[in-house]
Amino acid sequence: MKIAVMGAGGIGSYLGAMLARSGADVTLICRGKHLEAIRSRGLSLSTPKETFCVEIKASDVPQAPMDLIIQAVKLYDLASSTQQMLPMVGPNTAVLPIQNGVTAAEELAKVLGAEKVIGGTLFINAHVVSPGAVSSKSEVNTVAFGELSGKGSQRVSDLERLFKKAGIDARISPGIKAEQWRKFIPVAGLSALSSLCRQPIGPIRDDPALRKLYRQAMAEVAALAAAKGVALEQDIVERMLALAERYQYDAKVSMLEDLEAGRRLELDWLSGYVSREAERLSVPAPFHDMAYACLKNFRQ
Repeated sequence: MKIAVMGAGGIGSYLGAMLARSGADVTLICRGKHLEAIRSRGLSLSTPKETFCVEIKASDVPQAPMDLIIQAVKLYDLASSTQQMLPMVGPNTAVLPIQNGVTAAEELAKVLGAEKVIGGTLFINAHVVSPGAVSSKSEVNTVAFGELSGKGSQRVSDLERLFKKAGIDARISPGIKAEQWRKFIPVAGLSALSSLCRQPIGPIRDDPALRKLYRQAMAEVAALAAAKGVALEQDIVERMLALAERYQYDAKVSMLEDLEAGRRLELDWLSGYVSREAERLSVPAPFHDMAYACLKNFRQ
């Protein structure tokens, strides 16, 4: 199986490194100093469990058709990146989007056709610490995926085997839309709150006032999911609070890292989406309304 990772930042590089070490034929599509470093000395990955370096193919030009494309760019680059990757999309290519939010699969399906897209979501914390070097601050590396139709298929079974062989906690979901909302609930809340208070997950988890705000932010997204007909567990907010305990104290969400670095934010697809959809469906979302209003001037 020929695999391309489109947009090899922290998460894309993490997946690429794990897959390549297991023997998979992987090409990272990246650019700049990160590309140069990978070509010259390989890709290194550090996690709470291990550190290793792997030789891996890397390019800044999407070209030959692939069996699988992991679409890993930021949400604001999704539309342009999908056009750029078209040379890699052949008759039998499957595309797995792993972006934050709950709209990526639909966006890809409009361009590629729904039959090309496998719905996916993941719980992985990883970022590029220097060119050619990626770090993860949690042992959690869960990837969930499934056909948008909810039916089983050979390609998702093959994908599960591929990820598990690489040491990734992979599982097939017959309800991938619900899985995406399970991730969206903590990510939308924590991205906004971390960016507002400029804190990693530890202080938010440990400070009673910040923890209360985090719970409120997640509860608003859970209420929106219910209004949209997405069936989730009644205690989903408490489950996600428990999951937060598994991340290292200084782990940062990507939106805080982007804010600190002066990069563009995914705000419009996170709190912005919650705020707009909540207003449309008459669901109260005061935290996300406030977060979007406060952070929107940084989103460009």
